[in-house]
Amino acid sequence: MALTNAFYEAVNNGNVLGVRIMMKDSLLVDPSFKEFKEMEKAADLMQGLYDAHDGYKFIEDKSKWNDEYMSRLRVQVIRNFSHERLDHLKEVIQYLYPIESIVKEESVSQASADRPKKSKKLSYEEQKYLDQQEGRYIGSKIAAGAVAGAVIGGVVATVADIAVIGGTAVGAAIGGVVTYAIVNGGH
Repeated sequence: MALTNAFYEAVNNGNVLGVRIMMKDSLLVDPSFKEFKEMEKAADLMQGLYDAHDGYKFIEDKSKWNDEYMSRLRVQVIRNFSHERLDHLKEVIQYLYPIESIVKEESVSQASADRPKKSKKLSYEEQKYLDQQEGRYIGSKIAAGAVAGAVIGGVVATVADIAVIGGTAVGAAIGGVVTYAIVNGGH
């Protein structure tokens, strides 16, 4: 997988928040974590990227791991980007979305490609995975820009003593538009 120019720019500019968001998003986009490993290598010398673990105790009972818990971890990892938290998040993602099942589904669909198919609707996750593999999925890049824009908009609004909710919404809109322009080559 090739890393984006936006990621390299964030690393070169020392944009810790942007790099953290893109690395976190890559965990869900690529459940094999190959892209995350590439990002780690590219950001290896970046100052302040990783934090010491804050001592937060994780839920170890896998029967309580669900999408809500994973989402909470994904939010928390931005504030405390520790190796322990990242390792736990990876473990939860692998538990909830095992790569073996994705690979198995792909090989089954490949084997049945020559047979006439019944019209089967793919789930959102199946379609997203298929689009990612074929290079058509840019949703996480736009979402990352919107999140970064929302955070920056919220900070600007707070500094300017404007309602944070309005600043966050404007920041998210601007972040989404900027990211859309970047993803589409500035057009």
